[in-house]
Amino acid sequence: LASGDGGFLMGLSDLESLIGAASSAVVVIYNDAAYGAEIHQYGSQGLTEKPMLIPEVDFSGIARALGAESAIIRSLADLAALTDWIDAGAKGTFVADCRITASVRAPWLSEWMKASQAAKAAVSVAG
Repeated sequence: LASGDGGFLMGLSDLESLIGAASSAVVVIYNDAAYGAEIHQYGSQGLTEKPMLIPEVDFSGIARALGAESAIIRSLADLAALTDWIDAGAKGTFVADCRITASVRAPWLSEWMKASQAAKAAVSVAG
């Protein structure tokens, strides 16, 4: 399972169910302390980003409290915890709380924004 931090917060209660039901599962959370897609989409249009920011959540700590193995991932070296879990048999659930930067935008998102703005302009001219 892979999710952004904002989306994962919305479904946080499902983590307990996954931990209890899955014999082996990996959860990857892209944690940029924001609703990142919305920042890139709406912030680039000049809207204030403040409502799109969320406090940095310790998903690793939450996962451990619920019975999962977990680690905060800030570098490739931090993935050793996942490797250790796999080497030990990959039993239960492992949550990788990946701390990522909000400043990097996927190239496809920039292309999508340009196409969206061009479509809006075309509708305005035609309307």
